[in-house]
Amino acid sequence: MKKYYQHFLLSFLTLICFSNSIIAQTQSKSEIDLPKLNGHKFITNSLIPNPFINSRISSNLGFASSLETEIPLLRFDSLISNNGNETIQLSADVGLATGAFEFSYAVQDWASIWVNFSGIGRFGTNTPTIFASGITANTTFETGMLFKIKEYKTSMISSSIKIENSNSTVLNIYEYIKNIIDSTNLNKNYLTQNYNPLSGSVDLRFAYAPSPKWSILAFIDGGYGELINIDSIENKFSYTVGGSFNYDLGLTTSLPFGIGAAFKINSNTPTLQYNKTATQTYMLQLIYTGGSDFLIGLESNYVRIPTRLNNVTINLSSFNLNWSYFFK
Repeated sequence: MKKYYQHFLLSFLTLICFSNSIIAQTQSKSEIDLPKLNGHKFITNSLIPNPFINSRISSNLGFASSLETEIPLLRFDSLISNNGNETIQLSADVGLATGAFEFSYAVQDWASIWVNFSGIGRFGTNTPTIFASGITANTTFETGMLFKIKEYKTSMISSSIKIENSNSTVLNIYEYIKNIIDSTNLNKNYLTQNYNPLSGSVDLRFAYAPSPKWSILAFIDGGYGELINIDSIENKFSYTVGGSFNYDLGLTTSLPFGIGAAFKINSNTPTLQYNKTATQTYMLQLIYTGGSDFLIGLESNYVRIPTRLNNVTINLSSFNLNWSYFFK
């Protein structure tokens, strides 16, 4: 059922794109420019969704590595005792690789549609970590529609509605061996498990530029759908909030660059497995703004993921390459 629904949406979005492309060919082309408010040129990043109605192609590639994480594991041969040491400490090297591609098309000056394909993998980069934390691979298809609510000289409010369908594969060596030794859950004891959760959400997006030099972006998102538990899929509510500050160096120096800082708080982990508390992400950004229709830059992220594995919090640092091309 999900596949038929996904194919229908793709066909519908493709039809709209081709119809508007034919109409656009009869109209004179105007100069393509980056999103602006109050003379300020806005820059985009991978944390905060774009609040502007425009046509663009964007991509993001990155890799993250853990910062001194230790994972306590219950010893297989341990016996319950008051003085015994039932756990061992493993020094974990956890990695996170990400990639995303998005196509957005403005069907009207007040509405746009988009599709997004992304992939993410959480894995250990040494043998003990692979054994302890396993490997999670996730691919996601997302589609939605963005509406402009109101635009002023210095600010704009927009809102979007979207659906998200993903495919996740989880390899859990530790739990698999532990269940065999304990002779528990053998009928549900799988080395690898595959999930296909579906969810939907609605958000509000805000852009504010009190000066041509700097701006603020913010959003809040609320959704409901299927999230991955340890060995099942559960229906749960989710939320995401975030904001960013951007400064255009080109207005005060001869450097055609912008700088930015952002944060995001998400009730889900990056791999869609719900966690103990919210995942926190902080970002610093340097981006080239010399082109009228193109942005490219580097992002440095710090990610804090509180996991359900023995109350361990994974801290990651990452670098991402992010670019966007705007067209009409």
